[in-house]
Amino acid sequence: MKIMTKTPKIDYRNSVGFKSFSDFHKDAIYTVQIIKETYPRLYDKIPDFDQKSNQFIEKASQIVTEKDFDISLKKFISILNDGHSNYRIDFNKYDKTLFGLSIYKEKENWIIGNIDKEIDSTIIGKRIVSINNIPIKEIEQKIIEFESGENEHYKYFQFLSHYSFPSYWEAIEISTSGNKNLNIEVENNGKISSFNLKEKEKSQIKGYKVKPTKPKYRFTFKQNNGFYDTISKNQNFAYLQMNTCLDYVSVKSGIDNYTNFITKPLALFFLKKYKKDARDFGKFIQSFFKRVQEQKINNLIIDLSNNTGGSEKIGKQLIWYLTDKGPKGFTEYINNSDYFKTQIKEDYKEYNSLYKAKYQTELPKGEVNITEKILDKPYFEDITKKNSPYLLDKTIPKFKGKVYVIIGPQTFSAGQVLATTIADNKLATIIGKPTGNKPTTQTAASAFKLPNTKKIISLSYLYMERPDKTKNQENALYPDVEIYNTFQDLLNGNNQVMEYILNQTKR
Repeated sequence: MKIMTKTPKIDYRNSVGFKSFSDFHKDAIYTVQIIKETYPRLYDKIPDFDQKSNQFIEKASQIVTEKDFDISLKKFISILNDGHSNYRIDFNKYDKTLFGLSIYKEKENWIIGNIDKEIDSTIIGKRIVSINNIPIKEIEQKIIEFESGENEHYKYFQFLSHYSFPSYWEAIEISTSGNKNLNIEVENNGKISSFNLKEKEKSQIKGYKVKPTKPKYRFTFKQNNGFYDTISKNQNFAYLQMNTCLDYVSVKSGIDNYTNFITKPLALFFLKKYKKDARDFGKFIQSFFKRVQEQKINNLIIDLSNNTGGSEKIGKQLIWYLTDKGPKGFTEYINNSDYFKTQIKEDYKEYNSLYKAKYQTELPKGEVNITEKILDKPYFEDITKKNSPYLLDKTIPKFKGKVYVIIGPQTFSAGQVLATTIADNKLATIIGKPTGNKPTTQTAASAFKLPNTKKIISLSYLYMERPDKTKNQENALYPDVEIYNTFQDLLNGNNQVMEYILNQTKR
């Protein structure tokens, strides 16, 4: 990322006294200017953006430490309420110590999943009431204001990777640099008890051995960073775990947007290694449906609960085998700006060329409906046209049985697009928890590097509308059947989602 990410050239140096400004102050001005020029439907979404950006710039002018700038920058980017537009703080840089704490999130409650052995083990499995005298609901609101994302489900998911760091609790204003301890109150046998959790070096943290019962459906645990399947002929179901919408085929076909002739070989080498379980989804899915057909399976379970996204095209490869019709897809709007022209240059060249051929003029600045104005093609064209890298075997019959799709807060970006397309076209029953991002929203992240501090920010440049536009205001794809496993389910090896689905398959 550090090698490949560029700093777009924009005019941002017009402020009086700019040369004497600190690097933090200058980069705050730069960040605001980039967002104003690039972000789709900015003022529709945030009418008071100018007021908030001026407050951010003023605050940055007073900042003297990198840590304070990191926190301020992250809070500012979070006002976009967009999971694709974010700034990630490396808390390892600021913390040599951690908290020995594991939290399990049920639907409404925070449960202690494990704790450092300096604390009595009886509090494991108990509900957290407050931390440093701040009720959990207030802490959740602080997390929502700090993390990037379209909904609370994804923002809490981001929190799960940060809460071990003392600096994180300081950043969300639960603790202070002078007192980093966490005083945690729990509900214990109808009473409230509390304990003081201290930060420790990682090597000194010793948790309890919490041994869950052997899970009944072990295969539903995340198997890898790619694809996995299993078929039960006795129980008449096929299970497909699709943990990404990005395989090596889609990486290669889109790599020119993000690399140059120097960085491309390096990126491909790294991604080939990283995508060892996601080499070619087309080949994988064709083999899978051949076996489903041969074994006469009537129930298909598609698990997208760990699918954080990638390319919409490999999602289309899956949908191809679920319907005889061309489903209604998402509508995409690009915000054509100088940023888009230089940072997403391959897409710009393609869209500009198509627009010129159709309208005899250059692609106009501002918002353009590329789905209707430029592309205007059948939903499955990418996977049916000759010589396409996504071409599928048309001789494999479409699946005609019952389809169940499992989703959750990690179902994000192209993973969410796939789930929502299936849902809005009524191709399956959707089960689990709400997705991590809003179906109709800003999307398609592009990274840029700040000119002075060299911080890397991700920013959306595309706006998408879901197939069923009557649901545009919904802040997640909500399942038809909403099911949350409890901490006790985890300990007992239960999976309520699979139990529900398999009960349905027997009807």
